[in-house]
Amino acid sequence: MVDRRPTEAPEPTSADVVWLYDPAFDADVHTPMTCRPSELLGVIHDVLTQAGIDDVVVTGTIQGLRRRPRWWGFDLVEMAPSGDSPAATLRCVVFARNMASIEAALTATDTAVVDGSVATVTGALDVNSSWGELRVVATAISIRNERSAESAARDRLIDDLVNSGQAAAQQRLALPGRPRRIAILAGAGTAGAADLDMLFDASVHEWQLLHVAVPMAGARAAEAVAGGIATLADRRPDVIVMARGGGAPGEMAWADTPMVATAITRCPVPVWTAIGHATNRSVADLVANRSCATPSAAASALIAMVDEDTNRRRTAAASKAYATALAHAAAKARVAWITAALVLVVLVAVLVGGLGR
Repeated sequence: MVDRRPTEAPEPTSADVVWLYDPAFDADVHTPMTCRPSELLGVIHDVLTQAGIDDVVVTGTIQGLRRRPRWWGFDLVEMAPSGDSPAATLRCVVFARNMASIEAALTATDTAVVDGSVATVTGALDVNSSWGELRVVATAISIRNERSAESAARDRLIDDLVNSGQAAAQQRLALPGRPRRIAILAGAGTAGAADLDMLFDASVHEWQLLHVAVPMAGARAAEAVAGGIATLADRRPDVIVMARGGGAPGEMAWADTPMVATAITRCPVPVWTAIGHATNRSVADLVANRSCATPSAAASALIAMVDEDTNRRRTAAASKAYATALAHAAAKARVAWITAALVLVVLVAVLVGGLGR
């Protein structure tokens, strides 16, 4: 009889084991770098220099231009194929030592550095340790096109909205004198929404706040904002406030899209834009019922409207009470005058009667 029971395999010896992964060896190879922020940014700078890419020539669309006496700053943006969000954004700075030569070159070509122009920037790639950003310190700028494709599309959209009359649609809507039901369209957990809530909570008035959170940057922003406007309009608030605290100019591309502009112009409820740190007015700002500089400014304006209405009601009530008091005093005066006249008539009658006897 054959024994078919499985036999136990002999224990393997160390010589028989082939290790394909040694955790100890891996830990030695991938030891994380322990450093301070300045040290890490210094390492990045050294790596860029050693790689030979510290000098660059890069082309993109200028956005967020800021001119100061001793420096200029702007973003060089490459838009995504959809055109409603940036694919990449690179910070650029021009210092005083290079301003004269750059201005001379621009004057010679009859061009200028303006938002929306396509530019080629030559300069040194630099890590700004203070701000924690990668930037190009420009030594030369040439303008390739006064208007980028995105800027030209924006101009055409504005012309279409104005010529069709849609740009003025929101101006025909009026807020109630005492707006209390406020719809807020903002990014989830953002500073813009928090600023609105804080100011409304701190006021002495009661509010009904309706919140819808949508992304306000990225490829989905335009569709999400347009959908959020429609959702809030169905709930019939007194006003819809589109709030965003700020950000890179390229992140605001959704505010220049036909989708968002159409959603605002067709909305039956007044729409206020409240977008901070924007250097240029967006198409959304142009077609809105009102454009506020920041979310805080929008909240302050609404609070002021309720304050004004409250004061107007108090003044009207006081005037009515004063008028009632005057009328009552006048009535009493008339009664007193009539009474005095009757007394005088009686006295005269008595006097005449006495003389007749």
